[in-house]
Amino acid sequence: LLHCLLEFKKKFPIKFDIEVCTIDPLTPSFDPSPLIPYVESLGLKYHYIRDDIVDRASKSGKGGKVVSSLCAYCARMKRGNLYTCARRNNCNKLVLAQHLADLAESFLMSTFHNGFLRTMKAHYRINEGDLSVIRPMVYCRESLMTELAKVASLPVINENCPACFEEPKERARVKKLLSREKTLYPDLLDNI
Repeated sequence: LLHCLLEFKKKFPIKFDIEVCTIDPLTPSFDPSPLIPYVESLGLKYHYIRDDIVDRASKSGKGGKVVSSLCAYCARMKRGNLYTCARRNNCNKLVLAQHLADLAESFLMSTFHNGFLRTMKAHYRINEGDLSVIRPMVYCRESLMTELAKVASLPVINENCPACFEEPKERARVKKLLSREKTLYPDLLDNI
């Protein structure tokens, strides 16, 4: 996403600035710190936020116990950190890199677990009205993004979900389900 935005910045008639933010949930299995020198080498303003989300999750549930869904809690905390960072730095857009498979997986998880037919939106304004969230990669295949990362020798930080560090969880299961079904229905992700 970052490299696509840098290309857009060169070619679009609309002028915009780019700042980068990484949320480090301070879990032993995930270390995004190699991104620090890489992003700084691009000459961009970089916000690296350390937040012990998993520790807080262990006591933020009902009665001071562990939260019922680490995944949902972590997503809310990371999103809150991103909103705060954007506001502090006078940014009006939060640009996220979710791709087509992410949207399809979220759609199925919402349907299976919550009974709602919904997924992430490609563009919306948050409730407070001061920030827009955009996901310009929603029609991109994960495989294309993986290929670009390899060809461009981009630093890849594997698995950023604290709920999934020790064992595959729901998103991994749904990813496998979709992969299996795509062999029968090649247009499955586009159709979803």
